[in-house]
Amino acid sequence: MNHIILASHSKLAEGMRETVRFFKADAQLDVIEQTQGDTNFEERFCRLIEENQGKNIVVFTDLYGGSVNQVAFRTLARHKYWLVTGMNLVVLLEVCFATEDVDQEMLETAIEAARSSLCLMNLKLPQAGEDDED
Repeated sequence: MNHIILASHSKLAEGMRETVRFFKADAQLDVIEQTQGDTNFEERFCRLIEENQGKNIVVFTDLYGGSVNQVAFRTLARHKYWLVTGMNLVVLLEVCFATEDVDQEMLETAIEAARSSLCLMNLKLPQAGEDDED
């Protein structure tokens, strides 16, 4: 089954885990966070990946190009796992509710669902006078 790891700067990953658990109480997600002055984040990240080898690991990072994502991307050269950056609630829920092992196709679909859920809601408001055609 899928083993999900949330990796972020500061407390974002912990907040995401708690929010996912609001929707799926039994969600099992590991959290690893980089804090200011953290000098061993890469070591801790590698250890977490190594502890879970043999599982279908999906790692979510917060910020494309950020230090957390750079560590996870470098580690891909030595370990097999899926790496998704720009984590958000939509994609996390898609993966957490998956009943099968996540694969590339499923992740691409989940990422597209997350993209399409991003919307400037102001544009959804009816324009003044649109309904005044009487």
